[in-house]
Amino acid sequence: METAVQEKTIIISAAAATSTTTRRMSSAAAAPWADMETDCLVHVFRRLDLDDLASSAPLVCRGWRRAAADPSLWRALDLRRDHLARFMPWGPLAAAFKLRFGVARFHFAGFLRLCVARARGSAADVALPPLLASPAAELDLVSLECPRLRRLAIPKLPAGDEARLPELIPQWPLLEHLELESKPSSSFPTLAAQLAAHCPRFTSLKTSGAVKPEDAAALTRHLPRLRSLCLDRSYLPRQELLAILSGCRDLRELSARGCVGFDENDDEVKRRAARIGRFEVAGSRAVDELEDEFAAGDDESCGSSYVDVM
Repeated sequence: METAVQEKTIIISAAAATSTTTRRMSSAAAAPWADMETDCLVHVFRRLDLDDLASSAPLVCRGWRRAAADPSLWRALDLRRDHLARFMPWGPLAAAFKLRFGVARFHFAGFLRLCVARARGSAADVALPPLLASPAAELDLVSLECPRLRRLAIPKLPAGDEARLPELIPQWPLLEHLELESKPSSSFPTLAAQLAAHCPRFTSLKTSGAVKPEDAAALTRHLPRLRSLCLDRSYLPRQELLAILSGCRDLRELSARGCVGFDENDDEVKRRAARIGRFEVAGSRAVDELEDEFAAGDDESCGSSYVDVM
């Protein structure tokens, strides 16, 4: 771990040098950087964040620019980290782009376009941040430029963009995992049908929201071979959970922590889930239990999780 941190510190320190300083380097001193094997640089650059790959490493020399553009470095595009400050106009990433590339306005959509362009169609893992400025345009970009996607994480979307998700699924035939911050309220059955029809490798789903009878039926009808399912902090009635447990027989992982609608100590639930290797339901309660606590004046039971799932 210490070695990796030292390597990253050295890389970023070198990348922070301005182009003027680079031009002043003697040809003898610059030659080792220019002649360094690209494969070696790419291996080291795997320890850098996307921000550094985009705004710092390409400015050091031509060899570093060539290595930083290698598509293999852009296959995993997790853009959720520190999302609230990361892409703001006053943030350090925006400042770096404005200073070094002469960009008048920096915004997330432009950074996303740069990332998928560098991936050259090889992006396999994309995680989009919340508060997308133009969800439709950004989802369309991912659907067109990332045909080899295996994992996709999408934030809560406006109703109109949420309804379009099923139309985009055929663009990702290799999709294996889908993470939806908020379960589509009305289009989930159609989404499940599209996943079954166009994504033969799909085995993992993570989402949260109100699981209605038609949603549970869609899971068992279209995605019975799911291996991993996460419904944490959902409104998940007991009957819907039992239907999922009975219909999705290949489940190896099922997480339904902090849910409202069933009791975590329900014997029938435990019996049907006995075959699942990892089954987590801690903190889940039946609706009547919570109502009894509210009537008794237990304010601690009225937490954010109950509000979220209802």
